[in-house]
Amino acid sequence: MACFWFNQNDTRIEIPSAEEVNNVTYYKIIVTVGEIKWHVLHRYSEFFDLHNQLVTDHGVSKDILPSKKVIRNKCPIFIESRRKGLEEYCQKILNYLKRTMPRIFIEFFHFHIYDIFFLLQNLALRFFLEADLLLSSSKSYALTPLELHAASECLKKPFPAVENTDSRYDFTHVLDLYSQLKILTINGSGSPYRNSSVIPNQLPFDLASFKELTSLVLIKVSLDKILSLGNLRTTLQKLYVHNTNMSSISQILQCDVLHKCSIDSSQVIWTNVTVVNFTNNNLIEIDKTISLVPNLKTLILDSNKISCISGLAELSNLSHLSLSNNLISMCNQLHTKIGNILTLNLSQNSISSLKGFRKLYSLVNLDLSCNKIDEIEEITHLGDLPCLENLVLTGNCLATTVDYRIKVLEHFKDRAKDICLDNEKPTQNEIDKVSVLRALRIVKEGKAPDLTNNAYT
Repeated sequence: MACFWFNQNDTRIEIPSAEEVNNVTYYKIIVTVGEIKWHVLHRYSEFFDLHNQLVTDHGVSKDILPSKKVIRNKCPIFIESRRKGLEEYCQKILNYLKRTMPRIFIEFFHFHIYDIFFLLQNLALRFFLEADLLLSSSKSYALTPLELHAASECLKKPFPAVENTDSRYDFTHVLDLYSQLKILTINGSGSPYRNSSVIPNQLPFDLASFKELTSLVLIKVSLDKILSLGNLRTTLQKLYVHNTNMSSISQILQCDVLHKCSIDSSQVIWTNVTVVNFTNNNLIEIDKTISLVPNLKTLILDSNKISCISGLAELSNLSHLSLSNNLISMCNQLHTKIGNILTLNLSQNSISSLKGFRKLYSLVNLDLSCNKIDEIEEITHLGDLPCLENLVLTGNCLATTVDYRIKVLEHFKDRAKDICLDNEKPTQNEIDKVSVLRALRIVKEGKAPDLTNNAYT
């Protein structure tokens, strides 16, 4: 981000060219503050209005603006002459107004968008007007790395006092709101910000000011630019990280640990976190650092590059696991890895065998849609799960089998009527057909029917 107050002697305003837009001449203004640049387009009439305001309110000399003479037939020589004159004018008023920087000047040259000081002023005004309503309702807010970076820089090196500053623009309004927020969303970006050279995801920012956060959402953010994330370990209850380059869970759960190979220190445990959602990143495994969230109940790792389920055995409270759209093909002995799971979503993977599911006795909801399950007989491994109520198999080859629903439900025997298959409860007709198939199977296998079973009387 730019900072005029620390780069007053390295600030320039240039007008390198003019261009036609819908038969109107616009002058391209390039503002340079230190290493940061941005550009603005203005027509001459806008300069004229600005100048009149500066003359009236700030005593700028009347005769420093180039002539208002109308350009006949868009004469290139005249346009070039005016361009040079406007460039000289810009630098003159910049030097003249360096101490006061009136808002009309700030907004004309877009300092309020790209400069740390003026961006903070706007943020402070917004919070001054909205904070009471926000804090009395959701205590939730969305910020960008630019806004967070600006606040972090101000805390490191306070800005010099500015004459006639309105109290509504005071930085304390920002800190007050930050310290009381419960839910924070940070929306990052790897592209240049508007018409500037600023890349938001290249800006470091500090979260030390957020004292009461219970939920943090990071979207398209560079994790290595976040400072003091570890300070949130004792307050956070929900942690969401989406659309980042995160390839290891340790990047977030051990964010401030120098040697990430060790996970023994109690100082790095996220004691209150119960929900973790790391959807759409670059994770290749569930590494051992997931154990740093010992009270985790819900873990969502959809749309990553994970090929096996591991590292979850120590999470005794885990009840909801989602690994949709990953690279999982083998599911061996899942009961030793996720023994107390209630809801399991493994849709959009490459699973062909269900043998590893047969001892998940607490499982209630299972989504296996869009895998590679071909044989109806694979359902045998699910038939004896006593708590299973919801099963989704659409998108597998077996779902195209004739009488697919009847054949699947048959494997659940007496519990067939309790199974919601592909989001549909069985009809009475389906239950009757299942009863007939079971009776035929019993006869075929030479077993005596259970006359006490009401399903067949």
